[in-house]
Amino acid sequence: MRAAGVGLAPFHCRRHVEHRARHGSLWRTSFRASELRPFVTAAIAYVGLRASNDKFIAAAIGDMRRVLEDAGLVEIATRLKGMSATKRAKIGLARLRVEGVPPQRIVSIVLAVAALIEADATAPRAKEFQTVQTCKAVHRLASGTHRVWVVEDHQGRKRRTEMHAFPKSTGRVLREMGQMLEKPCEWVIEKHVAGVLAHRQRYGRPRAAS
Repeated sequence: MRAAGVGLAPFHCRRHVEHRARHGSLWRTSFRASELRPFVTAAIAYVGLRASNDKFIAAAIGDMRRVLEDAGLVEIATRLKGMSATKRAKIGLARLRVEGVPPQRIVSIVLAVAALIEADATAPRAKEFQTVQTCKAVHRLASGTHRVWVVEDHQGRKRRTEMHAFPKSTGRVLREMGQMLEKPCEWVIEKHVAGVLAHRQRYGRPRAAS
């Protein structure tokens, strides 16, 4: 980009820089929901079995609940332009709280992303990739603003109008929100990734032969 006079990156083109901003890697795309789903299923079951008697998991769930409570107010997606990445990240967390997403489920997803990266030999090991993938996976639970109105015209006929607005999933906000989600789970990731992988190996359903 610097050589072409279209940016500051000294070693990469614009396409790769934009790819990294969106996915957390210069070359690897984000995990598909189908890739992550078996690990989320295993992590939810694993965390559910240990939430009441494992101090690391219990602490992570409690800390995650406080993170959501302290996130502040929700703002509609069309009003996010011009806000700082930190403010937008907190709004994303607040949206999870308003939608009633349980802290235990969020902890499970954070753990599932770490387990998938550990199991996938093609996944980048850079911390940035894990942080971005964590944010994307959790953000799917309560993404965007959705409104529905019923409008009546001059003849008394009612018409349904919908608005679906989604914040742009790229840039610094993914890193900020991902770090906010990962921080309460640092010890859980350290202690329990191997347990999630073992749980999936033992109880996961085998895929049907094609």
